[in-house]
Amino acid sequence: MVNVTQPIASGRPPAGRCMLRAVAGAACSGVLVTAVLTGGTAAAAVRVPVDVGNPVDGSNGFGVVTEGDATLGSTEAEGPVAVGGDLTFGQGYNVALNTPGTFTAPGDTRPTALLVGGAVNYPASSPSGVLKVLQDGYVKIGDMTGGDVLTQDANGASVNTHVVADGAAYDSTPRIELTTQQTAASVAQSGLMDFTSLFSTYRDRSDTMAGCATNVTLLDGNGNPLPDQSSIPPGSDIKIALTEGRTNVLRLTGEHLNNIGVLTFLDPPTSSTPLLIDVDTTATGGEFTWHTPTMAGVSGDQAPYILWNFPDATSITIADGDEVEGTIYAPRATLTDLDASNIEGDIITRELVAGPLAGSSGGPVNAGEIHYFPFDADLECDSTPTPAATGEVTVVKKDAQTSATLAGAQFSLWQETNGTPGLQTSGTDPDTRVGAPCTTGADGVCAREVELGTYYWQETAAPTGYDLPDPAVFGPLVLTAVNADAGVSVTANDTKTPVPPAPGSLKVIKKDAKTGRRLPGAVFQPWMETNGVPGLQTRGTNPDTRVGSGCATDARGTCTFDDLDQGTYYLQETAVPEGYVLPRNPVSGPYVLNGDDGDVTVTLANERGEPGKGGKG
Repeated sequence: MVNVTQPIASGRPPAGRCMLRAVAGAACSGVLVTAVLTGGTAAAAVRVPVDVGNPVDGSNGFGVVTEGDATLGSTEAEGPVAVGGDLTFGQGYNVALNTPGTFTAPGDTRPTALLVGGAVNYPASSPSGVLKVLQDGYVKIGDMTGGDVLTQDANGASVNTHVVADGAAYDSTPRIELTTQQTAASVAQSGLMDFTSLFSTYRDRSDTMAGCATNVTLLDGNGNPLPDQSSIPPGSDIKIALTEGRTNVLRLTGEHLNNIGVLTFLDPPTSSTPLLIDVDTTATGGEFTWHTPTMAGVSGDQAPYILWNFPDATSITIADGDEVEGTIYAPRATLTDLDASNIEGDIITRELVAGPLAGSSGGPVNAGEIHYFPFDADLECDSTPTPAATGEVTVVKKDAQTSATLAGAQFSLWQETNGTPGLQTSGTDPDTRVGAPCTTGADGVCAREVELGTYYWQETAAPTGYDLPDPAVFGPLVLTAVNADAGVSVTANDTKTPVPPAPGSLKVIKKDAKTGRRLPGAVFQPWMETNGVPGLQTRGTNPDTRVGSGCATDARGTCTFDDLDQGTYYLQETAVPEGYVLPRNPVSGPYVLNGDDGDVTVTLANERGEPGKGGKG
């Protein structure tokens, strides 16, 4: 029997333990998906019974529980809300529309309907925001920095409690508004829930539920089993039949879930016949945009017996679609709700944005309501067989433009060990580097066999002729018991280092204007166009740029300026051969060196004049 009630302090499975945290940032293979959905070879192995219990135990009856921050942007939550981090709210939001819940803090006479472990973020909230806590529910705020609790109005009358920004008036906005009077000492109360420990347990349970073996068959619109249980065409009408008296388990990839247009329940879920839906988002790196299907045959009455488990997701966006019936269980994810349809069930998530305060059109997003249907079933299932406790983590180095594999890139592998999201390579508590650096060969691959866990590849040197990316960290790659056999991989693209333009040359040929005979002794000074003003400017506050020193034509009448940067140039004739006169306009050009036409050759002529002794301009 697997016990999932004991939390893991770091929130990560220890090495070798059969946890099912799926990959972020790597695609899962078709073989793995087939085995997950149909049983595959794993179905023939011995299965271990798993007693999960009620996955939301520890929520204290709160319908929404987040480990970190939450934004309540629009509409309402019909039940109580617990936020582990900071709270931001929109123009008008109701909490506890139907019930304040059952959690009553020591010494209180009313249930706590809104619990905030951190602070209220007044600057980020809507300037006109009013969050109403209804049903005479109490409010608990762990960090009152920047806030104040008022129980008297501007006239000194005793009134229902308002929580406002520090120094603000009773009816100022943004504010939290109660329908009862609660003392300031009762509002400012911390430590009522240990969100860190609770979400360690929730992640543990989520991983364990991800290991439950599927036992629900996908049926087509006519009620016949799909011939290929690992393939769901887009827009499919899918039906499912539940077996009474057991936990029914359905495993879907994110793509398969979005391909279901209508999900019809032939049997209603109940407390003794609950439905667990495990959703694998590894193919999109743990980031999932959910187009929710129409759910037929179920409603709020059945919602307490349906649970959507997202064990590997780090970001879920509900974009559009029908109501979600059942609990959303995503203890590693930020859940962003953009859909006006409702959610009917608990929300267990790392962070929550229930309607961004500023959507794509600039205004707030209507995210629909959160209806209070707490999950109310104990889950038991057969586990999938325990795969290998180690697997391969791979990085493939490619050219960003051509996708050709690249040799000569150097990588270091790091394991996530300090509990802080992202890679930390320095400081007092860095993550752990694994093994020696690796240099890619002709196949562009660096790979290492490692224990289960979360990993990052850090590129420390780019192939010759390529720039090191910024940032040069690729991951997280989460190696789990369920994907260890296939391994996890990420592609790292590098961009070629720009090649500086090839230098050019400007060659001058000086001739007699009448005879065409080449003339020695003509002196030229090149200038580069740099000030953006047409023509040559040699003086003033912003002249063009003189390049090098002058050059006199040789016996062949030539003078060459080599190694010139690409650009636009002028030639200023500063001295003429003996017996010749300086042209009325001694400046010629512009001449453009652009690397396409090669070097530039210019032929210039002088006329004879008197006196003929090296006339200078």
